Amino acid sequence: FANMDRWNEVPDHLKTLMEVCFNSSHYHRQHWYWNGEAYLRVNEHKLETTSIPEEEWATVEDEAHKFWDEIAAESELKAKIVKIFRDYNETMVKAGKPYRYG
Repeated sequence: FANMDRWNEVPDHLKTLMEVCFNSSHYHRQHWYWNGEAYLRVNEHKLETTSIPEEEWATVEDEAHKFWDEIAAESELKAKIVKIFRDYNETMVKAGKPYRYG
C-alpha cells in the first residue's frame, strides 16, 4: 500500500472487504488476459478488437428500454429496481462517455 500509516487505521473488516475486491479484480484481469494469450498460442494470431458503430449501439439501447418497460410492468418491486437502473443510466448519459472512449 502507498500509505501504510493510513491503511493501518482502516478497521479489519474493511481491510478484508478491500482485499476481497483486490483479489476479485486480479482474478478477472488474469483470466481476461489469459484468454487472449491462450487464443494466440492455439490459433497463432492475436484477437482482433472490434467496436459497434454508435448508431447500431443506439438501436441496442432502444430495445433495452423496451425490455425494461416490460420488466417494470411485472410488479411494483421490479418497477422500483428498473427505476434505479434508469436513474443510473440517465446519470451516465448526462456525464458522457468515459475518457477512454474519447
